[in-house]
Amino acid sequence: MKYLIAIMFLLMIGLAQASLGTFKQYECVNIIVPLNTTNVNITNIATPSPNSQIILTNQAMTRNENLFNYSFCSTNKTGIYTYGFCNIEGDCYSNSFEINPIGKISTSILNNPYLLILGLLGLILVLFGAVKGIPWFGFIGSIMFLLLGVYTMIYGFDNGTDLYTRGVAITLLGMGFIFLFTSSYEWLSEDKEEEGDIED
Repeated sequence: MKYLIAIMFLLMIGLAQASLGTFKQYECVNIIVPLNTTNVNITNIATPSPNSQIILTNQAMTRNENLFNYSFCSTNKTGIYTYGFCNIEGDCYSNSFEINPIGKISTSILNNPYLLILGLLGLILVLFGAVKGIPWFGFIGSIMFLLLGVYTMIYGFDNGTDLYTRGVAITLLGMGFIFLFTSSYEWLSEDKEEEGDIED
């Protein structure tokens, strides 16, 4: 059993390393195959799971010496696309590429400073406004939370969007709206009290 697990692990590493790369959503992907043959066809390209569909079958690749190229432009879904190709001798292979909103993978949240800046700034402003009783600090902090929620909805965490990151984004937006309405109410109440004091 342990040998089977080791073999599966090595195969998964090989498949991960064989990936064509990560590309930007809605932009064309050049599928390049280096084979010493006369003819290569893309046998199929499948969209990402869970609703995986074959969207292209049996397309000839363009030859340039020993490189074959096919430009694939139906990249409206994010996720991992799989594709197969065969040469004229009947040897077939498969590979994959990933599509995400920005066309690259960030290995750390530190590579995404927008999340850190908006999150920390929003939290500091909301806490400072609550502790010091300054509603307009909370108002500005709530705007930061709303921006963070919108950014997370579009780009997700670590530049990958899924249902989890959308859920986090909706939570951040909800918190932003709660802070916004609370700080706005306190700010307006404070202004009315000041106006009442001036009239007295």
